[in-house]
Amino acid sequence: MKKCKKWFAVIVAGAMMVGIMTGCSVDEKTAEKGTVQEETTKGDGEGTVTKSDKEGSFKIGIAAREITNDYNRNIISASQKMIEDAGGSVVIADAQSDVQKHNENIENLINSGIDGLIVHLGDPEQMAPLMEEAEKKGIPVITNGVGSPVEHTLGDVNGDDPLMATLASDALLASIGYAGDVYVVWVPGAPLLETRKRIFESIAADYPDVTIHEVPAEHNPAKVQTQIEEILTANPDEGSIAGIFGTYDQLVSGASEAIRRAGRGDEIKMIGIDGDVLGFQMLFQEDSPFISTVVMDTESIGKQSAEVLLGVMNGEVDPATVNKKIPASCYVATRKNGVEAAEMKWGKNFWEDAGLVKEDVEKAFPKKEEVVVTLPSIP
Repeated sequence: MKKCKKWFAVIVAGAMMVGIMTGCSVDEKTAEKGTVQEETTKGDGEGTVTKSDKEGSFKIGIAAREITNDYNRNIISASQKMIEDAGGSVVIADAQSDVQKHNENIENLINSGIDGLIVHLGDPEQMAPLMEEAEKKGIPVITNGVGSPVEHTLGDVNGDDPLMATLASDALLASIGYAGDVYVVWVPGAPLLETRKRIFESIAADYPDVTIHEVPAEHNPAKVQTQIEEILTANPDEGSIAGIFGTYDQLVSGASEAIRRAGRGDEIKMIGIDGDVLGFQMLFQEDSPFISTVVMDTESIGKQSAEVLLGVMNGEVDPATVNKKIPASCYVATRKNGVEAAEMKWGKNFWEDAGLVKEDVEKAFPKKEEVVVTLPSIP
């Protein structure tokens, strides 16, 4: 494998803005489940604080770095529902991609009289002092989506990123015949994405005919679309771009559109990770380069986070017995099993929600393979 260090992108600076679905909150998802959000207030800076309408016997804080896509919303709404069903109330703080605000929200929740805390996303080193503060106050904390255990917490619940990245890498490399120029789109400094990128690079290293180009980006699909448009312009010849490794579905949604508009959807192969509704829409889209997404069971991440936290709080779970990394299952969705995979992830209502006709998709992409659910074994 040859590796070209080409920094095509705008490096992350300041607070990160998401180009699609910016400012979305968990309200719409929880409303579907019968939970009405009572109060939403603005913090001192960017971000929102949302309180459930239920007065519970205990209060749990959920601090989210951002709530901008299906991954975020599903995890948080699943945790919220389980906590409220158990008789608790929930306060959700959304930092809207502002890392400093996220840390401030965590500190504010710790000092607000909560009984337990769930932290969604964040930097382990930055969060460790805050988690120590929570520990001193007797507040149990569990994280999810961080990608590695944070000191002074019960553990981190997430999809197994090395496993998912391996599955995604295998899918992409096989689709391009283990040869050609591959562009890796990721956000520098985002732990999960750095892991996914690193795994792909390590697997691609076994194939000398694969050349990797780095495309550092922001959490902004519109900007990524512009970046890929520039790369397409600079590489107009057929075969000059073999594939794109997207470290998550939404990040490369603009890239997929750029390739479609350039009429190169059949030539260039693209994969993503997460299994968002948007990912499946790209998978089933005409002339789309998007050939596969590794689907993560995000609802189970939210449920497991709440289950562990509630178990520790009520004395049913010994904190010492909690695994520091708690993985969720995953599976590879392609056009050969996409209909089944989409319904496994999103249910029968997926087609209406995604604006697609199931019969048309089945006709265009008939089932040829089964969905194989994968889960790492923990001794």
